[in-house]
Amino acid sequence: MHINVSEGRMNFSQRNNERDPHNACNVTSMVMALAYLDYEFPKGRYDQPEDNLHDHISNNPACVKHFSDFVSKNSWAAGIPPMQIHDILSWCTNNWIGKQITSFSTNRSIPAILAELRSDRPVVLSGDFPFITSKGVRTTLGHIVVLVGAEWDEGNSGNPDRIIIDDPYGNTINNFQGSGNDVILSWDQFIRWFKPHNSTTVKWGHFFVK
Repeated sequence: MHINVSEGRMNFSQRNNERDPHNACNVTSMVMALAYLDYEFPKGRYDQPEDNLHDHISNNPACVKHFSDFVSKNSWAAGIPPMQIHDILSWCTNNWIGKQITSFSTNRSIPAILAELRSDRPVVLSGDFPFITSKGVRTTLGHIVVLVGAEWDEGNSGNPDRIIIDDPYGNTINNFQGSGNDVILSWDQFIRWFKPHNSTTVKWGHFFVK
C-alpha cells in the first residue's frame, strides 16, 4: 500500500525565503502542510507565504505578547526565536490564518499519526538528522519536515516499511543536497531520528484541520 498526500505537488523550499532562510524550516513546513490542504494565505509584505508567517510570528502584537507570556512561564525559552518553539509556531499559525486549524503535541501516538495520513492530512514533525559539515565533521541537524506519506510492502499489515517526507531544506538522506520532495526514509530511520528519538510509541507532531 502507498499513501502520499502531496502526490503531484512540489515541496516548498526554505532556501529561497527572504527572512532567515537557513533557519526557516519551521514556517516553511507549516505553510507547505497548509498548502497541501488548500488553505489560502493572508497577504503580507512578502511575496511568499512562509516569509509572511515568519513576519507575523516576529511582529504581530498578539504573537509578540503570547511569546512574552510563554517565556515568563518557561524560562528555558528565553533567547530562542519564537518560530523555533513549537507551541508558539502552532499558536501564531492559527492567529495568522484567523482560526484554529492546527495543534501541536509532544505525545502524538504513532497510530494517530498514520491515521492523519490515511485521512489525507500531512503532519509536521521534528527531528535530528545526520549531517556532514563543510569541514567534514559528522554531526546532526535539528530540523522540521512534513510527513506526507507511507509505504507498506505486500503482506504487511503493521507499521509501514517506509515513510515519505517533504523536506524544505533538501534531500534529507543526501546531506540535504538536491530536491527535498518525496524523500523516502526507512521505518527504522523514522523511529530513530524523529523526536522523541527511538520512541516506538509517540512522536512530536503538528496536526491540521482539513
